[in-house]
Amino acid sequence: MCYPITLEIKGRKVIVIGGGKVAVRKIRSLLAAGASITVITDQASEPVKKWAEAGQITWNQRLWRKKDTGKAFLIVAATNNPKINREIAENADANQLVNVAGQPELGNFYLPAVLHRGRLTIAVSTGGASPLFSVRLRDKIADRLDDGIEDYLDFLSRLREGLKKKSLSQSERAACLRKLLDPMYRDGLRQQSVLADVDAFIRQSLAE
Repeated sequence: MCYPITLEIKGRKVIVIGGGKVAVRKIRSLLAAGASITVITDQASEPVKKWAEAGQITWNQRLWRKKDTGKAFLIVAATNNPKINREIAENADANQLVNVAGQPELGNFYLPAVLHRGRLTIAVSTGGASPLFSVRLRDKIADRLDDGIEDYLDFLSRLREGLKKKSLSQSERAACLRKLLDPMYRDGLRQQSVLADVDAFIRQSLAE
């Protein structure tokens, strides 16, 4: 069983080898995470070319060389040649993160199917057994989330920060946070009312 984490890669050096559809999907999510991306491929799809022209990525238009990945924090092998992908994985140092498209067992981490809704991130993984199943399950979860989830999480974040500034014990703060999980606090007007008078909300929560 793998150990799931969320990784902060903002500004970290990432190398993607490959320029096709699979590479594009990987690059898109890496860009969203703020990575510093270099793509190495002799033939690139249109999205890769556009990202390079816009300065969002660096594109080295050539074949992969063993020395290319030496200083990378994270490596993605996404060529259409399984043999080359294997060579890329075997060439990586033990302290580098490596993902191999189509052959996840050759790397040291899997990329889950990810759902983002504002502050909410849900990742679904089968440990490489079936990426397609992960995607379908992620989509089913997405269909069950209501449209107000982003505003609700913003509200929870704001109130949590407000509670930190109050002279509350750990158990009192926990009681207030549990109270916020009541479905009635999904209502926008009720959220505004709580934020307008946090002290009143605290008194009510602790009295119950």
